[in-house]
Amino acid sequence: MRGKRVLGVCAVGCGVATLTACGSSTSKAASTSSGNRPASSSRPASTPSSEAPPSLAQLKKIVLQPTDLPPGRKGTPHQPDPSTAADQAALAKCVGACNTDPDIVAEANSDDFALGDARIGSSADSYRSQSDVDTDVAILHNPKARSCYDQVIKKVLATSQPAGATIESASIKLTPGSADGPANVAGTLTTTVKFSANGQQQVLLYLTSTFITGPLIEAEVDTENVGAPVPASAVNALVATVATRAAKG
Repeated sequence: MRGKRVLGVCAVGCGVATLTACGSSTSKAASTSSGNRPASSSRPASTPSSEAPPSLAQLKKIVLQPTDLPPGRKGTPHQPDPSTAADQAALAKCVGACNTDPDIVAEANSDDFALGDARIGSSADSYRSQSDVDTDVAILHNPKARSCYDQVIKKVLATSQPAGATIESASIKLTPGSADGPANVAGTLTTTVKFSANGQQQVLLYLTSTFITGPLIEAEVDTENVGAPVPASAVNALVATVATRAAKG
C-alpha cells in the first residue's frame, strides 16, 4: 500500500509515501494500536509467518487486469517513481515509526489504465510477517498520520508539477477503516489539488488511494482525474475486485 504510481502532475493518490512502520508487534497489538508508538532508531525483526508469502505470480493475479475495466481503457506499463523510498522514509520519520519495506518479499503493479484525463492503477506487495501488515494498518489510526501525509504530499506536489504549473492548494483527507466497503479495506486517502497552468485557468485534480489487506498482503487501488473525481461507483467496483482477490491470497 505504497501509492507509488506516477501519473499526471504527481503520483496517483499522491500517496508515494503511504503505510510505513515497524513490523515487530503481535497482530492483536498492532491492529488495536492507536499508533502512539515511540520512534525507533533500529527496526526490530518481525516474526516470519509459518505460511509462505504470496509469490510475484500470485500478486500479479491480485492487481487490476485489463478485463476488470470498462472497454476503452488504455493500459501502459507502470513506471516506478525513484523518489518513493525517500518519501516513505520521510513519512515514517514524521509519524515516529520505522519502515517495513525490508520485509517485502515480492511486489506487483498493474498497468496504468487511462481514459481521457482519468487514470486508474493498482499494486500488491507480500510480506514475511502478518505483523508487518497489521502494524502498517495501525499507522492509519496514528493521530499524527493526517498531518504527516499533508507534509509529504505537499512536498511531492512541489517537486513533481509540470513546467508552468503552480500548485495553489491541496486538501487531504485520510479515512481509516472500510466504511461501507469490503471488510479488508484498511483506509482511503483522498487528495484534491488546485493548480493553474501558466498563470491561467485554475484546474482541480482529484486523487484517491484505497488501502487493502490480505494474508501477508498489502494492496492498493489508485485513481486520478482532472475536473471531477473518478466516479465512486467505478472505484468501488474495482476496489471490491482487488479486495476479493487479496483476501484469498
